[in-house]
Amino acid sequence: MHDHKMTKRRKTEKRTSVLIASVCLSVLTPAVSALTAPFQETLSGEVQDSTRCDSLTSLYEFHAMNGEHGRALDFWRQVQGDCPSSSEELYKDGEAMYTELFSSTGDMAFIDTVLMVISQRTYYFDGKPANDLHKAELLSDLAGDDPAYLGLCYNILAEAAETFPDQMECRHFVLMATTAASLYAMEIIGVEEVDHAFVTAIGTLEARLENNQCDSRHVEDLQNLEVYFTTCGAMTCSSIDRLYSKKVDSNFRDTEFIDKVFTMLTETGCTDSDVYYNVAVKMFANNKSAENAVRLAELNIARNNTERAISYFTEAYNRDTTSAVRSEVLIRVAVMELGQGKRQEARDRAEHAWQLNKRNADALMLLADCYAGAELGSSFDNHTAYWVAVDYLEAAIRIDPSLRKEAEGKIRTYSQLFPTREECFYRKILDEGTVFNVGGWIGEVTRVRFRRE
Repeated sequence: MHDHKMTKRRKTEKRTSVLIASVCLSVLTPAVSALTAPFQETLSGEVQDSTRCDSLTSLYEFHAMNGEHGRALDFWRQVQGDCPSSSEELYKDGEAMYTELFSSTGDMAFIDTVLMVISQRTYYFDGKPANDLHKAELLSDLAGDDPAYLGLCYNILAEAAETFPDQMECRHFVLMATTAASLYAMEIIGVEEVDHAFVTAIGTLEARLENNQCDSRHVEDLQNLEVYFTTCGAMTCSSIDRLYSKKVDSNFRDTEFIDKVFTMLTETGCTDSDVYYNVAVKMFANNKSAENAVRLAELNIARNNTERAISYFTEAYNRDTTSAVRSEVLIRVAVMELGQGKRQEARDRAEHAWQLNKRNADALMLLADCYAGAELGSSFDNHTAYWVAVDYLEAAIRIDPSLRKEAEGKIRTYSQLFPTREECFYRKILDEGTVFNVGGWIGEVTRVRFRRE
């Protein structure tokens, strides 16, 4: 019944549930022969007198103590069939003997028999939470990498995490997450399910460690889970939000924690999320550097909050007086203005950035972008702006050869927008290389080049 509920609750577990169902139908069959008869007698209510039960119990205990598991199990089955509620020790002993048989034979059917014994123990003596968690640990220890048993182990733990999480120990949450990771690697469960498992496990471990409800060895477990979750491809922006958004507000002075969340958000591609903006605010509160101010400025640009963006850009400009840093800040402001269609303002910022740092080839690239497409009047006048744009692109390549590929791509495009030979002829411009003054707000001196047609 629990597996059925979990299938309805999480679609990504469908393959696991199907796999487990097939195991229950096929693998359990050989194991049932060892226990069916006594269990059937139990359900029919055929209970013998206590003297016979005590005698049979003594016999199975004697043979078990002497390592005669075959004889011991013969008598154990009789006790289980005749006196199923005689003692909880009966089921502990049965589990131990069948576990030993599995260890000596490697027959996986004995694992199923052990699970059945534990289920009967729960039926007669309650203790479902402890017994279910014990089943999960046994499956993890005994079944190795078998996908069916790993799936059953995970189902038990995931169900426990929803129905009785307070009775789970820290190690159980670690086991749930690591089992989910194995199933995810086997492509048995999907991103949604592994996300759910890791968010639950990491969130629980963090809370318990803070409240000293986990011992210190689980600190390393938590770190390992976070590393895996960050790198496995299952972590989402929503995961990080659920795990850390509240803690960001309450622990914003913990720079190590804030940096950790920032790294997670960056590596997961969550730079446009609300939690990323919140982390950026906290980073600036802790360290009012130009870098942190520029980050906030650009985030506000993305949010169409130009006024606040300018405020943070100004903060960045004032925080660091070195020419190179100020040049970069001005470039960022110019890019924002150009994006708003403010070509002249962007041009002025880019020129200022170039004056501050003559090695900043990005300033030249930006100047080219400001001029390309400028509307100066007639079609001819507009085309002349591309002469100036190409001049700056060529200058950028000379300053920084690493920009060659990007710049040459633009040069090829802009060259197709130069004035035609015919346009130049009507203006008595007959030769390429002639000095020409581009008018309007550009006001640059360049040289004539004809469009190649």
